[in-house]
Amino acid sequence: MLKPLAVIAIFVILILLASEVLMGLLSFTRLIGTKGNIYSPPDIGIYQDSNCTSPVSYIDWGSLEPGMARNTTMYIRNEGSEKVELQVNATNWQPTNISNYMNLSWNYKREAVFPSETVKVTLTLSSSSSPDFTEYLVAYDVKRFSFDIIISAFS
Repeated sequence: MLKPLAVIAIFVILILLASEVLMGLLSFTRLIGTKGNIYSPPDIGIYQDSNCTSPVSYIDWGSLEPGMARNTTMYIRNEGSEKVELQVNATNWQPTNISNYMNLSWNYKREAVFPSETVKVTLTLSSSSSPDFTEYLVAYDVKRFSFDIIISAFS
């Protein structure tokens, strides 16, 4: 039979081990997004300001935890000679399978953008709140992610 002091010591050790495991899991559930590089055709300008003077070539998404979303606003100008509709696509995810748990969307409604016209759009990057996502982050020791944002124009 264990003495009361031994039982207390074992209990304290178990609590410390459990907290160590929990802290390890928590440290894996925060992702730091590196650059989301932005690409577009030459006749589409992407800017951070409404005067279209500061071009945007990437987005720094900052920290992102499972179940979180981040927004960024940009201004897209049709610098071509024909009206176009825009489309956004996220590609080249690193690590590759993180795309199963992330979603890039925007508030653009596929309206025509006329030559020299600028539209304000908000991109939203959201991450899954699924326990599978947290398990993925832990299993593959994922701490950073990146992807390319392709903005296309169609006549």
